[in-house]
Amino acid sequence: MKNNVFFLFLFFSIHCFSAKYGLIVAIGDYQPKTGWSTISSVNDVPLIKQSLLNQGFEEKNITTLIDAEATKLGIITALEKLLAKTQPGDIVVFHYSGHGQQIFDDNGDEVDGKDEALVPYDAWVKYTFNYKGENHLRDDELGNIIALFRNKLSKNGQLVFILDSCHSGSTTRGKKSRGGEATFAPDDWKPLDQDKTKGSAMLERTKIMPNAAPFVLFTGASADELNYEYEGYGSLSFAFSKAMAELGSNFTYRQLFSKIASNMNVISPKQTPTIEGDIDYKLFNGEYVQQQPYFEVSKLPNPSLIHINAGKIQGIFEGTTVKIVPSGTIKATDKNCVSTGVVTKASFNLSYIKLDKPLQSLNAKDYWVILDQLSYGDIAINVFFDAKIKDKALIAGVTQFLTENKLGNVVAAIEQADVILENQNQNTVLKIPSGLKNIGDDEQTRGGQTIAEINQALFQFAQGQYLKNLSLKNQTYEIEVKLLPVQYDEATGKVGDILDSSKNTNEAGVFEVVPGKDNVVLQVTNKSKKTLYISLIEINSLGEIAPFLPNDNCPLTNDERKLNPGQTMVFKDCIYSFAPPFETLVLKAFSTTTPINFQPTVSTRGEGSRNVNPLEHFIQQSYSQSRGSSGNATKSDVDGFSTEFIYKIVKQ
Repeated sequence: MKNNVFFLFLFFSIHCFSAKYGLIVAIGDYQPKTGWSTISSVNDVPLIKQSLLNQGFEEKNITTLIDAEATKLGIITALEKLLAKTQPGDIVVFHYSGHGQQIFDDNGDEVDGKDEALVPYDAWVKYTFNYKGENHLRDDELGNIIALFRNKLSKNGQLVFILDSCHSGSTTRGKKSRGGEATFAPDDWKPLDQDKTKGSAMLERTKIMPNAAPFVLFTGASADELNYEYEGYGSLSFAFSKAMAELGSNFTYRQLFSKIASNMNVISPKQTPTIEGDIDYKLFNGEYVQQQPYFEVSKLPNPSLIHINAGKIQGIFEGTTVKIVPSGTIKATDKNCVSTGVVTKASFNLSYIKLDKPLQSLNAKDYWVILDQLSYGDIAINVFFDAKIKDKALIAGVTQFLTENKLGNVVAAIEQADVILENQNQNTVLKIPSGLKNIGDDEQTRGGQTIAEINQALFQFAQGQYLKNLSLKNQTYEIEVKLLPVQYDEATGKVGDILDSSKNTNEAGVFEVVPGKDNVVLQVTNKSKKTLYISLIEINSLGEIAPFLPNDNCPLTNDERKLNPGQTMVFKDCIYSFAPPFETLVLKAFSTTTPINFQPTVSTRGEGSRNVNPLEHFIQQSYSQSRGSSGNATKSDVDGFSTEFIYKIVKQ
């Protein structure tokens, strides 16, 4: 009996004292002699660090290596020190922001003759007589390190790698990218003639014990893509931070990736993030913190003004109201609220808050900021004209349209742009700044010849981006949506069995459908304790919005779209098939406790809804091309929850 008691004591002791560790590496200010361009990696550090702090990682357990600290030796030493202090059951997160590069295989274990490598501070871009790649951090070396961590953390621990870099040798065009240099190799080296490899070699070669810890790898772009920056942040770091701020309950790494992919579809539509490994494990063993909308005070200039290191990334916009409570407060109430305030200025990761009542203490650590009434920003885009556009009437017409309707600005730098206008085949087309690729695949519909057509295309794109990025966070209305492949006989209308969805999931973790082959149904799970009504819209790469559920072919009533608490419903009466263009689409699902139906609003572009539900009115407002005299953000009497599902229409 004593032995059993001791065993139980030991088991619970190990479980209770499991720790969370983070190692954040950011290299942006590369030495000029290395040949690498400077990038904005250091900006990623506060985003990732705050995301980990919000998840219960202690400050003392988060290590950062920045620029000159992150030599190859510095990175390996930090990993070795971290390995030495970890125990079975611990959780370890490694985040890397910097350049990546393919490098010639030095041991013959790669089918294409190339290793993937991270680029430390002291690694050079080209092979020379006095530098042969010894400071590159190859996937072989990382694979060995990963194996050591997994074996030590054991089955109750977890290891997560987030690599905001890329290894593509494509030419950089448009916004600043991470990577983009040719394969590092001697002049006489020749690559092997092999098909493009799939997946990371870090997973392929890692030899682990049977009881090793689960391992998940997030990367910012697939192997043949560039990884672009967004507003001075790494696109993956930005998307990861935003996704972590929107966590629901019982989240898996697959679900986290779905949110990351949705965010990436807004900020860099032609870039494909990837996930590999044990992706159906619960995030941080299910011990993650469902994001509380509170933030620490970063600066307190005077008793009536505070700053927080949070902004548009976290869904905070001008007009958002807040409550100030003592630090450590779990929930704001009238009794513990020491002041209230309103956000007067919000950037991507910084907000200024004017308080209604002065604070008694000027110690920023004494207070937390809890969000009260949200504001959802405004539809606005920054437009950049390609130098080849000489039509002064076009430039003036677009500028006037944006200015008069308060829909955005014309910018002089491509780094500030959300969309680029460029002449192509006697049309003016819209391009995304990351890679200067056309928005969508059907180029003939991506712009127009008249100023009115171009302005309409710009508004449509802006509206689509706005709704893709919209996040309603009332977790008491939480739902989960997914598409499932299904057997279907079109001639008889007979619906068969649900098929294995893994066969429709590509190596990057994205659901794919083939026109003329695949049919799918929608599955929705009510993860709340309330009865909920749902409605879904679909947004394509142009920004065009279509009703998904209900729609003309599937006109379900409110009661048919009502889910009881905990209920999972597969809508087998609604079969979805697909047709070109081949593109990535976003399903946006909304849930509330009152009946909701976007079909009349979307089908008539904002003119056909009585707006019984405040959320329907909110979507209708997004069709207004004029933002009024002040262009104010939409205030929140909207109460609901939103989530996304990303899928791609691909060729056979």
